[in-house]
Amino acid sequence: MTTMRRLACVLLLCAPAASAFGQAASTVAPPDAGPAMTSCGPAGDLGRPRVGLVLGGGGARGFAHVAVLKELERQRIPVDCIAGTSMGALIGGLYASGMSADRIEKELRAMNWTQMFNDRVERPERSFRRKRDDDLALIAGKPGIGNDGIKIAPGVLSGERVLLLLERLTQPVATRRHFDDLPIPFRAVATDLNSGQPVVLEDGNLALAMRASMSIPAVFRPVQRGEQLLVDGGLANQVPVDVVRAMGAERVIAVDVSTPLLKLDEGASPFEIVDQISGFMTVGSAKAQIATLGPDDVLVRPALGVEVGTASFDKLDEAMRIGEASLDAARPKLAALALGAEPYRAQVATRPAIDSAPPVIAFVRLDNRSRYADEVLLSKIDIAPGQPLDTERLQRNLQRIYGLDTLDLVTYDLVQEDAGTGVVVTVIPHSYGPNYLETGLSLYSDFGGDFFFNLRAGVLRAPLNPQGGEVRGLLQIGDEPGLLVDYYQPLGVQGKYFFGAAAGVESPKFSVYDPVTGKRTASYRAPNWGGELSFGREYGNHGAATLTLRRREGKAELELGDPLFEDLSYDQGEAELALVYDRIDSTYLPRAGTYAVLSGLVSREALGADANFVQRNFDLIHAQAIGKHSGFVGFRYHDSDDDFIPIQSKFRLGGLTRFAGYRPNERLVDNYALAYGGYTYELGRVLSRPAVLGGTLEYGQSWLAGQDLGDGEAELHGSVYFGFDSWIGPMQFGYGIREGGEGIFLLEVGRPR
Repeated sequence: MTTMRRLACVLLLCAPAASAFGQAASTVAPPDAGPAMTSCGPAGDLGRPRVGLVLGGGGARGFAHVAVLKELERQRIPVDCIAGTSMGALIGGLYASGMSADRIEKELRAMNWTQMFNDRVERPERSFRRKRDDDLALIAGKPGIGNDGIKIAPGVLSGERVLLLLERLTQPVATRRHFDDLPIPFRAVATDLNSGQPVVLEDGNLALAMRASMSIPAVFRPVQRGEQLLVDGGLANQVPVDVVRAMGAERVIAVDVSTPLLKLDEGASPFEIVDQISGFMTVGSAKAQIATLGPDDVLVRPALGVEVGTASFDKLDEAMRIGEASLDAARPKLAALALGAEPYRAQVATRPAIDSAPPVIAFVRLDNRSRYADEVLLSKIDIAPGQPLDTERLQRNLQRIYGLDTLDLVTYDLVQEDAGTGVVVTVIPHSYGPNYLETGLSLYSDFGGDFFFNLRAGVLRAPLNPQGGEVRGLLQIGDEPGLLVDYYQPLGVQGKYFFGAAAGVESPKFSVYDPVTGKRTASYRAPNWGGELSFGREYGNHGAATLTLRRREGKAELELGDPLFEDLSYDQGEAELALVYDRIDSTYLPRAGTYAVLSGLVSREALGADANFVQRNFDLIHAQAIGKHSGFVGFRYHDSDDDFIPIQSKFRLGGLTRFAGYRPNERLVDNYALAYGGYTYELGRVLSRPAVLGGTLEYGQSWLAGQDLGDGEAELHGSVYFGFDSWIGPMQFGYGIREGGEGIFLLEVGRPR
């Protein structure tokens, strides 16, 4: 992380990035661009020197700041003003908002830092439409595409989770627009990406100022504020001593947690050299500021070394222990600034009081910079004017909007106006939308002759209109070429109902196997074309009821082997009613949640089909995770009510949780029932993506049309597998076996089933 961070800093300082989002205008100026600030304590002689606290940047190394704050409280040393950079701005801003050191420590311990650096909404919370993207096995990342070619985001993270967290933590002081009005006057320091100059943030939204100060280039997207594009303040002013002096501080306590320069030799790698060069900026800035400290000022420099790095967010205890140890040398100077118990209580009592009770909301207003209609977005925000603010509910509402996956930021601000306290929700679209390049890859091999490889690419326009309509064109090339055009349109302001239409051509391949030997006897290609119309009702992001009319024509052509049947043309004309409940974390590697589908399909000659029949389908899976362990159970039941089911409408079996001892699509059956259970163990995560080891035990049977469930022969199957939710799609490598049969190896990547 340290190398990545510094490399990103160098690259972005050389080439400015596009803006990410805006903010209400407020006075922002570098320390030398205006009259000196005098906000460090009340006017007049205090009978003691005004104390300014400086907290430097350093990522997770900044946890050591909390140990310093605890020491200041133990010695009853008043803090009259604070300036912070990056992590120092986060901790300094919380302390300035009225939090104690113990409360800050508690909040830091409660934070899921892995989740903080992952803006992607967890699958259960995404919109129902976005969940259906999984059916197409698309890669999650979607760069923009336009007349100028491919456009990528100016940072990996928009900072949605971080900003919502900071909004919650600073809510008691959210309506105080100038940071002098906080319990302790505060300044956050950022860097203007276009000039390289430090920017002192003294008013506006406190949470957003803290977020701007910690905008690590190429990791967090920059913050647009007026004409300035703000990134991590450590690039220009790592330890902002000059800022608290300008606020009126007469004694400075500075805490430097900068990462020291490396010791290189002639064998240094290019990355180490770039890391070192970028380190010159932060270390050089810190040295220049520390050089201004006087003999009565206090410098605390925790010896974090390589034990705690900028990305060591799991080492809070180590950082605080080292921070505590670093105070030994500073305690004599700190003692000179200490107050007695009564004077200290009197000093604390003079700080502006905060009201921790949730404010009563008088109005809700939208600052909508997206293409969605105001009414559409407001319909998703469940806040009742005249009631106390329910922060958790509001943030769930905003996460639901963010789950549309077409927005850079969905956040809020509390404002005080004549009408009372109100909520202003800001919605910022992706700067690289609304046209997105979609890609996907699917690969399958049984290591015995069957191998498929397909690439998908297309364009999604979202939103297409203010109601949130979308249109997609997707081309697939490879062993199974195809083309899909898909249209989706929410109906009404709330978008509960929707209309969809799709048309396409495809050319899938399937094989026929000897049921006794398991050997492939023939390979077929089944080119087909057609379309469908659907109308449905969504139930939030939990599920939907959908009625679909489908019409397709196709044929099955022998490519290799002994023909089971002659080339066969077919027609499909069917209506399907499906009820879907989807709260699973992954359709490929489920570890938590529930997924259920109940559907009925009616095929009729009157709709253009070759045959009349009815099929009933039910699929259920429930998974529960405890730490790294997860168990899941599932059930599948699919039956048909006619004596003849055309081959294109038979159920296809094979693969994990579909009779794992068969290859995918190895068995074509009229009816089947299957119960299964499984276990996975999370080996680890790579950038929040899980890798697991797992296994399944599956018991079921299939039977012919016209027969009953009891007429089939029971089968016992099992599997072991490795799974990884990779960047190119979910990956599964496994071994399946069935009772009385040979085992098979399978590799699947991004293959929808």
